[in-house]
Amino acid sequence: MMNAKLLGKCGFYCGACPTYLKGNCKGCLEEHAEGDCFSRDCVIKKGLAFCGECDSFPCDDIINKPHSTVLDKDWLLWKLNSNTNR
Repeated sequence: MMNAKLLGKCGFYCGACPTYLKGNCKGCLEEHAEGDCFSRDCVIKKGLAFCGECDSFPCDDIINKPHSTVLDKDWLLWKLNSNTNR
């Protein structure tokens, strides 16, 4: 069963992350603070649950800005150009 508290603001499920599974991280919501993660800060500022809810997803920032998301860049580009994006 998925734990909603482990859904990162970028949309990645922290419960599937090797770092979390090894006990070296508490997950996005508990481990990070403002300024640690671009996606986390942006989503909180916009009042969203995660990136995928944003009308601009995937935006230029998460595609081009280094370390802004753990989501796969090729998948983000495919999603941007996909007819199923909107």
